[in-house]
Amino acid sequence: MTLAAFDPRNITQYNEPRFLIHFQWGKSEKVYRYALVEILNPGIIHHKTKQKDDEMNLTQKEIWKKKYA
Repeated sequence: MTLAAFDPRNITQYNEPRFLIHFQWGKSEKVYRYALVEILNPGIIHHKTKQKDDEMNLTQKEIWKKKYA
């Protein structure tokens, strides 16, 4: 697989939100799959931290464990 096949900049080619997105980080050959877990209205998420009220002061890993694991 090439890195270009997993380039997240290509997401603009889709007309609808994707349920699964694949990324490669740096020069790693591993592919990371991200799944859509929630669709948010802008009013319930902090514009700078991208966290909801019940997620404030939690790390991304803590949020993931609390809600999605």
